[in-house]
Amino acid sequence: MLSCLLVLELVLAAPPAGEPFQWRVPGQVSTVEVPGGMNVGGIPIRLQVYTSKESVDRLIQYFATAFDESGFYIERQQKQLAAEPHLTALNTRTLTSYTVILEKEPGGLTTVVLGEAKMGSFKPLPASELLPVYPKAQNVLQGDFEGAKTLAFRVEAKEAQVSAWYRERLLRAGYKEEGPLVFRRQEQEVRLSSAVREGALDVVLFLKTAGERPLLGPEPEAVSHSVP
Repeated sequence: MLSCLLVLELVLAAPPAGEPFQWRVPGQVSTVEVPGGMNVGGIPIRLQVYTSKESVDRLIQYFATAFDESGFYIERQQKQLAAEPHLTALNTRTLTSYTVILEKEPGGLTTVVLGEAKMGSFKPLPASELLPVYPKAQNVLQGDFEGAKTLAFRVEAKEAQVSAWYRERLLRAGYKEEGPLVFRRQEQEVRLSSAVREGALDVVLFLKTAGERPLLGPEPEAVSHSVP
């Protein structure tokens, strides 16, 4: 299955009202339920995930043709945000972008992630709901996945440095480390995960809140991305 990092890197969001979000997936084997109410970078997200018995090459060609026949704009030289094959198209009439992400699975199956983004629905998250951002982080995305606040970014730093930076701030904010990089403060829980990819560190934080405690806000140095 595609990683959360990959999904967060590609800003996918909700379709415009009245326009159905449904694409036929050739060779469809199964559908994975994706919870609603997601938001990344201030844009509401809607995703559909399938498995298909068709190859990655066959599927990418199918969606390229489908997007083209729908009259969508497809940039010929698309920026590759991840190793997995993906394609983005834009409906210039509604300013809605469509993205398909493909990943080959064991047994000859392919995972297909489909997403839509209504670009005009962008609304920045309130500063009080943002997680602190590590200095010099790049490709920063703050999000909300059914009440769980998320932060994803890439940075040229060691895992130990990033972990120590967040551990210091979370402990100072009243959290206790209950497990490796799992912190809790009453109803709030923060989980930190990271992975090295292409010479940089991809980091994801999840903050779940069961009660109505205020969220952990960004500190001045995190907002300015200055070195503490």
